[in-house]
Amino acid sequence: MSQSDESELEPEQRRELDVGQHAVSEMSLWHSLREYPAFRTLFGTTLATNSGFWMWIIASGWLALLLTDSPFFVGLVGFVGGIPTLLFGVFVGAVIDRFSRRSVLMVAQTVVSIIAVTLAVLLFLDILQPWQLLVGAFINGTCMSIIFPTRNAMVANLVPSHHLANAVALNAAGQNATRVVGPALAGPLIALAGIDGTFAICAGLQLVAFFVTGRLPAQAAADAARGTSIFQSVGVGLKTVWNSEYLLGMIILAAVPTMFLMPYINLMPVFARDVLGLGSTGLGVLMAANGFGAVLGSLYVAGSRGLMQNPNVLIGTGVGFAIVLIAFALTPISIIGAGLIMAAGFISAVFLAVNNTLIQLHVDDAVRGRVLGIYVLTWGLLPVGTLPAGAIADAAGAPIALVVMSLVALVVMIAVAIWFPAVRKQAPERAQPAPATSTGKAV
Repeated sequence: MSQSDESELEPEQRRELDVGQHAVSEMSLWHSLREYPAFRTLFGTTLATNSGFWMWIIASGWLALLLTDSPFFVGLVGFVGGIPTLLFGVFVGAVIDRFSRRSVLMVAQTVVSIIAVTLAVLLFLDILQPWQLLVGAFINGTCMSIIFPTRNAMVANLVPSHHLANAVALNAAGQNATRVVGPALAGPLIALAGIDGTFAICAGLQLVAFFVTGRLPAQAAADAARGTSIFQSVGVGLKTVWNSEYLLGMIILAAVPTMFLMPYINLMPVFARDVLGLGSTGLGVLMAANGFGAVLGSLYVAGSRGLMQNPNVLIGTGVGFAIVLIAFALTPISIIGAGLIMAAGFISAVFLAVNNTLIQLHVDDAVRGRVLGIYVLTWGLLPVGTLPAGAIADAAGAPIALVVMSLVALVVMIAVAIWFPAVRKQAPERAQPAPATSTGKAV
């Protein structure tokens, strides 16, 4: 594999980086939200649509069980909802760069709102069929595989470069917090409002996101090479990541916790009932503690003055995440378990937000959508990791499953740190788009 020489910064890039770092040191945690109304709109609607999505994931799994009483069907619903990210992620990135990002986002938000409202109505009328839930899960997953990277890419269009680090960190913090807080809220909502009420709330959140997103300013396409084919455009994005040791290492690092560590959320009901003996109420407490830790971790990243300049923060938080989960798996004491799971939420949020932010700061806007499309592929690995975690839990118990998955994550992250030394160093210069030949191959 050829790697570009990224050890030196151009003078102009160095000046831009110095200005950005000085600006970050002078600004408050909420600076970008206060100063830029368009970013405030994007951030608020991101919280709404992402919360609605993650709540919908939990609610749809519960509904699948109610409709069929089949654990396999529950897994199937989760699979068809997650697979679009793996199928379409790289192509979505090319679309984001070739067309107005606001237009792409509005189309996806329209469809996801229609699906959420339709399923909520069918459920309210008590005529929802299992096959309809499967179709809805697939379309919903497809739309969200567009919405996630598009919203990430739009940050750079709404905030000037010298404040981009704060804005990207805040946006990443919000997105990553909803990945934990959304599922944590879904359980209590199902108990309080019922499954139909929970679906209605999810639909309401998507409608709010749709209408408010329409206030965002129109934007021109970022990719100047719009005359090339979609496959040429995708090839440029893949080549850009492949040529950058830093980007490639960062994306692989993002994939490891998602695949091997994040499935701990799916095992939480087993820990609550069978390991810690807490029952459904205890499950709610554990998930709330986890969500609280994630919020604290996300806010810590957004308000940090020097976190992005620490080259060891990703490896340190990734390893720390795995160690905390191993400790949680081995503790029989519920109050210690709650503290550890809150720590897991905090550390995982720091890892994900820093990773997302550093990737965004390292790519040129012309190829940002394609790189983020590749990055979002890592989110689709969660269902892949859930399968072996569930199989090991069935055979040997949830604690053994979590320990095994965490140990694998530790080994892989250490291997990545050794194989890609750039991820342990100061971030290099911004990666430029790789050129594309007329034959459709990037050079």
